[in-house]
Parts: sequence; C-alpha cells; structure tokens
Amino acid sequence: MISKKPVVIFLGPQGSGKGTQGKKLSEKLGVPYLEAGKLLRDEIASGSDDGKYISSVITDGNLLPNEYISSFMEGKIINAIKENGGVIVDGFPRRLPQADAFEKIVKPTNVILINIPEEESILRLSARRMCKNDGRIYNLITNPPKKENICDDCGSNLEQREDDKPQAIKRRLLQYHTDTKPLVGRYEDEKILKTIDGTCSIEEVEKEIWKIFE
Repeated sequence: MISKKPVVIFLGPQGSGKGTQGKKLSEKLGVPYLEAGKLLRDEIASGSDDGKYISSVITDGNLLPNEYISSFMEGKIINAIKENGGVIVDGFPRRLPQADAFEKIVKPTNVILINIPEEESILRLSARRMCKNDGRIYNLITNPPKKENICDDCGSNLEQREDDKPQAIKRRLLQYHTDTKPLVGRYEDEKILKTIDGTCSIEEVEKEIWKIFE
C-alpha cells in the first residue's frame, strides 16, 4: 500500500509520553492517531466476541498472538491511510513478527523512540489516572485534573488502572525491553529511527519530534 503522507510508528517504554506526542503530531500532520491499547479496550467494552476473547487473554496475563493483533490492526491502518493518506500508530508493532506484518500493509516512513529511564516510567505511571467514562488520561504530577479525582470534561470519577500499579509496571517494562530491543535494531538498520529524550518537558519533546518533519 502506498501512503501520500507520513506513516509513523511510536516506540517507547510505558509512561514515556507516546500518547501525548502522538496526538500532537497527528494534529500537525493531519493524519489519524491509532493507539493499539485503546482500540483493544474499546473492543472489550463493545462486548463483541473479539472483545471477549481479548479480555480473556489479557485477564490471564498473556499476550495476544502476533497473528491476531496484526490482523486486528491491519484493517484500521488500511482505512486510516485510505481516508487520510497517512497514519500514526502507537503500540503496534511490539514484536518482530508484528513488524513484518506491518510492512506487508505499508512501509513506515518514520519510527520515533521516546526514551525514559525505568524509574521515571514507574513514577509517571503510578501517578496516572483515567476517566472511566471517556478514557481521558491524566497525570497527578504533570497533568492533574482541575478538581481532585474528577474528569475535566465529563465530571466522572478518575481511576487507576490495574496495570498502572508498581508491580504491574515492572512486569510490563520487562516485557517491553525484551520485545522492543530487536525492533530498535531493525529500524536503526533501516535508517528510519529517531530517538528522543523523553525526560524533557512536553513542549521540548514536541519540538524535537517536529524537527523530524520540518
């Protein structure tokens, strides 16, 4: 498939700010932002057969098979590019077989790795809260709600996801580093990887990312 606009993959440990930066870049480039995790959560919330399957796998602490997640994301990526000419994808691919599947759909033009230390990931994610109604993400340190534990947009209560608790974060980080290291090497070899220091302010990280596309 041929894209008319950038096809961007965001990589980075949990809490690195991929979602924040992906959405900002989406607005600047005029292409959709697809977050695999949110798409999966939406599927679970829909109550569909796929959602029930996804929930059963994740609840047991397992990873979705490469073939399944690749198939799940394929249609969404194709539709985004057909409608808008490009796409930004966060959370897929996560493993080499998924990267192979991605490139069968479309060749990525840019891969952005936002790096932060493990201690920073734990600190940031432990402070993360999500609106249980609309899914908006807050951070008690860097982006707190105006009223304690209340969503600015809809007034619903905020909650901490189970996978944002310290022990769960450590398990997720271990899996991330195991899975992502080969991806980083692959995209370095293809000369499409740009590494960004995610410990800087949101504004500074945004500026560094935008330099790639100016």
